[in-house]
Formats: sequence, C-alpha cells, structure tokens
Amino acid sequence: MYAVEKPDKVDPNEKRLGKWLNCALSYEPLTEPCVIDKLGNIFNKGALVEALLDAADGAMFQCPLTGLEFNGKYKFFALRNCGLVVSAKALKEVKSSACLVCHKDFVESDKMVINGSEEEVAALRERMEEEKSKTVKEKKRGTDVVDGKKDCGKLEGNEKLENGKKSNNGGVKKFRAVDVAPANATK
Repeated sequence: MYAVEKPDKVDPNEKRLGKWLNCALSYEPLTEPCVIDKLGNIFNKGALVEALLDAADGAMFQCPLTGLEFNGKYKFFALRNCGLVVSAKALKEVKSSACLVCHKDFVESDKMVINGSEEEVAALRERMEEEKSKTVKEKKRGTDVVDGKKDCGKLEGNEKLENGKKSNNGGVKKFRAVDVAPANATK
C-alpha cells in the first residue's frame, strides 16, 4: 500500500520478504501446496486455480473489429441504424459511411456515444429534443409520422374514403381494428 503512495518510505527488507512469504496473485501468506510459474513467481495453488476458473474478470464485451474491451478505457459508439456497438478507434481507422459489420449505411447523427462526457450527453439530449419537436410539429400539421415516414394514412385525390363517402376529418383516414385484422381472426 505504501509502495505506491510513498515509494521512498518502503523498507526494502519488507518488500523482499513480501515476495518470499506471500502469494504473488492474492498477496495472502503462502500455504501448502504452492506452485511456481516460469517467471519464478510463487502462488498458493488454491488462489491460482480460483483465478483460472474465474477468468471472466475482464470485460464481458469488446469491439467486434478492434477487440478493444468495453470497460471504460476506450470510447464506444452505438449505431442507431443497426444497433451495433463499435469502438471510436474502429470508426476512425476505417473511414466508411456504412456499418463495418452489417454494411448498413449510417450518417454522423446515427452515432450515439456510450457513457459520454457531460458535453456529449448534452449534445445527445439536444438532438433528442430536436427530433421530438420535429415529430410534434409534423403531427400538428396533419401529417402522421410512422417509422420515420411522413404522410402515412393521408388520403390522396378528392378526399373520398374506400366506401365512396366524403371525409370530414381533414383527409386523414381513420383505421378500425377490423380493417387490419387477419383473414382468419374473429371479431
């Protein structure tokens, strides 16, 4: 503990004794049985076996392109168009307008930083508010927005419905559940 904070205050004899009397992995006192690796480090066999069985202490996720661990050391982005998570390094090295795994096209606004800084989160929040206000304005104008497509459900022509009657709701067709029910469904 003191070796990191105050290296000049550590007694060299204590440091030497620590290497000879404690496990190099768990830093617990050595007990029988002990094992030694090819570098000369001494381990308690139980601590070594536990460490080998619990080898998933590293990151559970990694970039599919660079292999960088998803652990907070590196910046990662989620691509909104396909849902893939890749490292910033992968996007920087391979300059492409398509996803590097599924090859779907994306634009800069499709990239969402994961666990970003306060400024990056503020930019994402601003973009989210812009998109929200954009869809609200389009709905108020009478155009429906469904899956990012405008004018879904708007009538064309002389505002007549399928049954020949005139529409009085501004040209927007109202859907009933029976209109879209499967052929074998009952009411």
